[in-house]
Amino acid sequence: MPGMAAQASRHILRGGMAAAAVALVLFAASTAAARTAVDPSTGVFSVSPSGSDSNSCSAAAPCKTIGRAVAQAGAGSMIVVGPGTYPEQVTVSRQLVLDGHGATIDASGKINGIILSGPASAGSIVQGFTVENAIGEGILAVSTSNLGILNNTVMGNDRGANTTVTPACTKVGDVPGDCGEAVHLMGVASSRVVNNDIHNNVGGVLLTDEVGPTHDNLVASNNIHDNAEDCGITLPSHNPLATTDPSRAGVYGNLILGNVTERNGGAGIGMFAPAPGMASYNNQVTGNTVRNNGEAGIAIHAHAPGQNVSGNAIVGNTISGNGVDPDADSKATVGIAILTVDPSSGTISGNFINDEHFGVFVNGPFTAAGLASNIFGSGVQVPVGHH
Repeated sequence: MPGMAAQASRHILRGGMAAAAVALVLFAASTAAARTAVDPSTGVFSVSPSGSDSNSCSAAAPCKTIGRAVAQAGAGSMIVVGPGTYPEQVTVSRQLVLDGHGATIDASGKINGIILSGPASAGSIVQGFTVENAIGEGILAVSTSNLGILNNTVMGNDRGANTTVTPACTKVGDVPGDCGEAVHLMGVASSRVVNNDIHNNVGGVLLTDEVGPTHDNLVASNNIHDNAEDCGITLPSHNPLATTDPSRAGVYGNLILGNVTERNGGAGIGMFAPAPGMASYNNQVTGNTVRNNGEAGIAIHAHAPGQNVSGNAIVGNTISGNGVDPDADSKATVGIAILTVDPSSGTISGNFINDEHFGVFVNGPFTAAGLASNIFGSGVQVPVGHH
């Protein structure tokens, strides 16, 4: 992973490099602070498959289930989960650190593996787990902030896709149900999804605004691959209030940095506004490696009037071998695909694009700053195409 991010960063312009450096420094500082913020009056709780839920959850007498330790722990506590498999759904509604050590949450038959819910869960950390087999999302965060979702493996979730188990799983017309993908931030701010391995789900990481704006999050250094039916990283607005009331909706100000997203079924990375009033804007996609995805490498779509996808920046990414973008009507493979109805603008600069028919394809009234600074390899047939 670090090698891929370093390789991609050679193509980042100075502004992108500065933003990346600041983001990583802030991430390191905030993560260090979160890991040391264990309240000594509440302390550390231990979990082991060999424990008992009648125990005190101490290191000498661990609990058997994570849920029991969560119920016993006060805000500010750390829960250390030992090696083994835990067949449960874990819900966190106050600030906790869940620290996994060879621990697998098997959510078979359950909607989610881990849920971080509500303002009181702000500042929580989930690190070091394998989360698998959930009907819906492996890790779901709702109406919270300042989270760390770090160093986890999230695989084999979205088991209920195209069923009616949850609204997200339900197919709507030609739109398949994706169950919320593997990691889902919904109405979440100022959080970090970093250094996770996310694979073999329906989709990878999803940032949406159904219950409030999702903004100023960092999605960095993740390996997101082989999610066969949907995108690697998706930033779609789903709330029609987004253009009129940014305090209540919108997906904006997020930094997608240094990820590898490959062999996913949809776009590698996408910023989408599918209906009037929705807005995915002012996001920065920097220094990612995006290759061999089923649709466009990186996409921006606004499908109808009254949407906002302006201000997004696609800077310093390495893009190759991706597919056709059917929504943008590219009709051939494309590295970066844009679809707009209303006049919109953004930055597309310093990217290295190869092995695509179109390097950049624009369908609609979109003004792109920085196009001349992109590097198009010999495998690109049309550097910049227009519908």
